[in-house]
Amino acid sequence: MVEKINASDAMLKVMEAWGIDHIFGLPGGSFDSTMNALHNRQKTMRYIQVRHEEVGTLAAAGEAKVTGKIAAAFGSAGPGAVHLLNGLYDAKYDNVPMLALVGQVATNMMNTDYFQEMNENPMFADVAVYNRTVMTAAQMPAVVDQAIQQAYKHNGVAVVTIPTDLGWQAIDDNFEPTANLFQQGHYPLPRTTDITDALKLIKAAKHPIIYFGQGAKAAGQQIGALSEKLKMPMMSSALAKGIIADQNPAYMVSAGRVATKPGVDLAKAADLILFVGSNYEFGAYFFKPDAKFIQIDIDATKIGHRHHVDVGILADAKTALQALLDASQAVETPTDFYQAAMLIKPTGKIGKLVLLRVIKFQCGSNPSSKRLMKWRMTMPFLT
Repeated sequence: MVEKINASDAMLKVMEAWGIDHIFGLPGGSFDSTMNALHNRQKTMRYIQVRHEEVGTLAAAGEAKVTGKIAAAFGSAGPGAVHLLNGLYDAKYDNVPMLALVGQVATNMMNTDYFQEMNENPMFADVAVYNRTVMTAAQMPAVVDQAIQQAYKHNGVAVVTIPTDLGWQAIDDNFEPTANLFQQGHYPLPRTTDITDALKLIKAAKHPIIYFGQGAKAAGQQIGALSEKLKMPMMSSALAKGIIADQNPAYMVSAGRVATKPGVDLAKAADLILFVGSNYEFGAYFFKPDAKFIQIDIDATKIGHRHHVDVGILADAKTALQALLDASQAVETPTDFYQAAMLIKPTGKIGKLVLLRVIKFQCGSNPSSKRLMKWRMTMPFLT
């Protein structure tokens, strides 16, 4: 005989199978059946109370960005559901998986203008990759299982709305989550012609840089190795900070709206950008309009979306960068641009006057010195 379990408890068991061991949220009457389940399963599912639903979704979005794993938050019906939106959009636009559980009044009170009752699904239509209301108690664990699948598949937000009476109902405790079966998509291998064309552009460039986003989070070793091999300074979006150690002398940290001075200065001086795993929307304001652009992304719709692209490489960052490493020849003599990057990083907080003194010490103080003039041409912000 199959044992029985409350539907909300069965739902939490599914979440635990996917590795979710805590959830952020602010309780309300329309979420009482799930709150009861959280009490029942407090040894395996920790409840973290917040003082506003928006705080819960922002915390979950931040966690997903740091870990790369799905995070969860909840809100009660009506106002509680509305308050979730800011954090959900944060997760959407930074392409991280999140599960949002939304309370709803009991099924017999739906569509009656009951207290805090509203049609919640349309509100989440834009922000969510998966947006469903549970219709029966028995389907609750299956709906949440599918929601988590879709959140991972699309790196986005999955919303499940739960009428409170369904969570109290006993169902058969025999649902098998698909967590151990789920596999992320297999991405195409980079085309050899694209790798060859990219390396030709890099070789011809005088001021090449690598700019990477959080889409390169699994490719830190390859980014660092390519930078060292081809003598290309690195910089990143603010969210990608941590993929390369700050102590790496060729890493200028972030460039853009939240940035370091070395990162911004080098981005403006670059004549070629190897753009990896990023959909950075302000690049047009920081990179030269005529700079050559090589973009690596797993999403074909992102290639050329923000900037003209000379070579687009459809592949995951790690595979594409390894292909560039395997097919390239090491640059033995660092360019003046690369050497300037090594100098500007430790003096970024002090400013260009200190850097000029360092350069003049190396080149002599004669303003017509050919080498000093070359440094100025390499780093135009020094003039």
